Amino acid sequence: MITTVSEEQDRHLLEAAFYEKPFYFSYSSFNRLLLAPSIFYKEYILKEKEIRTGAHLIQGTLIHFLLLEGNNFDDKFIITPEAMPGENSMKVVNEVFTIYEAQVKEDLSKEGLALCDLEQEILDVLEAINLHQSVKDVAKRTAKIIEPRSEAYFEYLKIKDSKEIIDSVTLDKCTLAVEKIKSNNAICDLLGMNRESDGNTFAVYNEIPLQMELKDLPFGLKGIIDNVTIDVEKKLVTINDFKTTNKSLADFPETVEYWKYWLQATVYIKLAKEFFKEVMDDTWTLEFNFVVFDKYDHLYAFPVLPSTLKDWEHNWKQVVQEAKYHYESKDFTLPYEFAVGNVKL
Repeated sequence: MITTVSEEQDRHLLEAAFYEKPFYFSYSSFNRLLLAPSIFYKEYILKEKEIRTGAHLIQGTLIHFLLLEGNNFDDKFIITPEAMPGENSMKVVNEVFTIYEAQVKEDLSKEGLALCDLEQEILDVLEAINLHQSVKDVAKRTAKIIEPRSEAYFEYLKIKDSKEIIDSVTLDKCTLAVEKIKSNNAICDLLGMNRESDGNTFAVYNEIPLQMELKDLPFGLKGIIDNVTIDVEKKLVTINDFKTTNKSLADFPETVEYWKYWLQATVYIKLAKEFFKEVMDDTWTLEFNFVVFDKYDHLYAFPVLPSTLKDWEHNWKQVVQEAKYHYESKDFTLPYEFAVGNVKL
């Protein structure tokens, strides 16, 4: 692809803007940088962030809301009577909708266009993401996207604003998960739901946004922790992170490694320690749990052993060095080990 002078200038301006102000890594941005620095550059520096549509992301958000908030549901979610399209189709429709929005800004007469009116845009997106390219008949290729569920989803995108779109099946699944959590005394105890939070002897924090600087590093940390309890009498801080998975509970330890959830736990622990630094000292204990709802509707809280947390802290030091290399060198071409030539056959 040929890059024009204007595109090159825009790229440099966006890069300069990125480095003008402090950057705070979240778990997701750390993970993106480690896996694919070029995608990190595109999403966080060029501001071309891909819309993520994974079912587990929507389910996780909904479970958090139903369990920890519960008010003003209609302000945050919109329910479709139809089932949602598949994940690949949803991705295509989201991309097409972004193109549609840009077209409407230039020409308001296009505001009434439906998904079926955007066949060329659909074909362009399918080609860009290399989806359904084995289907040579153009009409059959677009028909894989232009179907009732996708058409309804496209129309809901027009009116959703900042709301999350869910279907009744997702709502039922997440409601079941919340009911299971509320009926499980051990997990309710863990989340602090069975105790009064007075803010002095015992406190519960839900969906708490935190941010901190990192000493001797050019960037900081940020994150939103699902649930934190602080027990002053026991000198105990407990962090609980909710996860939904399309696998079984038995597969979750492997999932922690695959998705680097250990990195998320480490980031959250550092944020919590900074937040509670005026209260905690060396006599306090900090515990971490993943509260997991699996594909069989099983619910389990995975406690993380202190020895495991130490291993994750060791891994964290390598992550920081890799992030520092990319950030300071402005080299986002390859993952660290490849960028510095450490990989040999």
